[in-house]
Amino acid sequence: MKSMFRKYVIIDSTPILFSNDLIHASVADAYLGKVKSAGFFLVAKNNLNMEVICFGESTSLKIKSRPQIDAAIILRFLKELN
Repeated sequence: MKSMFRKYVIIDSTPILFSNDLIHASVADAYLGKVKSAGFFLVAKNNLNMEVICFGESTSLKIKSRPQIDAAIILRFLKELN
């Protein structure tokens, strides 16, 4: 199973996914809209399916993740890319 760990911000209902090298607040400042949540996510995939796990919080934005809600938003976004 292949996995990758990254950061995210949900602005309105749009996920912004980015590298761990960037700061949540810096990324959020580049977009218009209300930050709903932020944290970290892990994508685990095998040949049959993909799972997204969200956790943590952004200390720079002082906002927590919403694990189940955010995971569903990010998973839908990633599936639309494929």
